[in-house]
Amino acid sequence: MKPLRNAVLTLITLMLSMSNWVEAQKIKVIVDQDARGPATTDMQSILIFLQSDKFDVLGITTVTGDQWVREETRRTLRLLEIAGRTDVPVIQGAEFPLLNSKEETERREHLYGEFRYKGCWTDFSHNPERTTPAFREAYHEPDVIPPLVEGEPHIKALDESAANFIVRMVHKYPGEVVIWAGGPLTNIALALRLDPQVATLARELVLMGSGMYANDGGINSIDGRREFNWWFDPEAVRITMRSPWKKITITPIDISIKTRVTPEVRTAIAKSDAPVAQYLTKYYADSFMWDELSAAAMIDPTIITGQKQLYVDIDVDHGSSYGDTLFWDAKANVPPYERIATVQFDVDTKKLYDLYIKLMTQPPRKLQ
Repeated sequence: MKPLRNAVLTLITLMLSMSNWVEAQKIKVIVDQDARGPATTDMQSILIFLQSDKFDVLGITTVTGDQWVREETRRTLRLLEIAGRTDVPVIQGAEFPLLNSKEETERREHLYGEFRYKGCWTDFSHNPERTTPAFREAYHEPDVIPPLVEGEPHIKALDESAANFIVRMVHKYPGEVVIWAGGPLTNIALALRLDPQVATLARELVLMGSGMYANDGGINSIDGRREFNWWFDPEAVRITMRSPWKKITITPIDISIKTRVTPEVRTAIAKSDAPVAQYLTKYYADSFMWDELSAAAMIDPTIITGQKQLYVDIDVDHGSSYGDTLFWDAKANVPPYERIATVQFDVDTKKLYDLYIKLMTQPPRKLQ
């Protein structure tokens, strides 16, 4: 019996070692998001990270952008309950941009023309084009949290700032953490100001934001260099993009507007009785796959079929071009503080949609 017992113990040891090895291969990621809800591109991108077994999601940090951060935080907590991923911590972040403000934006609109979309500063209540639950609300102050149509959460956010959480995680896992940003970069800029080593300790910065050549799909009725995630807090972008990251990957609107949650994709997801699929089917907000694409490409890089190396920065002069993307060819003679980024431009939509449907229709992952 002793040889058999030893063999069983050896097998168990090997299985545990294999399990630890698989866990170690997962991408450690902080998901930083202006989590407008329910079921918007913001929430769908969070779900990609939660549903995929490729990621070890260290935490979800929220930041004001599409909605005010207090509301976003509660919607994110509720999303985790629906997805069965209450093991993932949520950390509330910055409530206001570093310098930009609602009043500043209104002044610029008076001088240079209206912005159709201003995130949490927009009043959608009189816009007949906005028909989904995520776009019906009127403007409200930052401390107001409307009733959540998807239900109120029972779990709470960590008692910690997002910036401090980011600093703590990159020190805990030096060289391993990917910081993924789907909203304004306020939290990341604040983390860099707390500790400039954040950039050198992180494995990579991946973000959805900026615009180069394409029109923005009519969101701002101007050329796409004024992309919302970036113009909402330009100073945060300046701090972030001039920091010495090992690698920067950008999903700009140029590629995002080549995607869409098509009727065929929705129909496929609606057939599933998985909690995530039912949540999406009930509350879908029609849009391009702005953030989902950026998240999905981390799972399968072959989804991206064309990309360029560019120096990327932002205009922070408080004039007509405030918040516009600046970019130069990789061969350009630029100052040493400009950083090179891998910028995605073309996409295999079939691969994207197939992966998205697979993730959104599978049952909740088992908690570790």
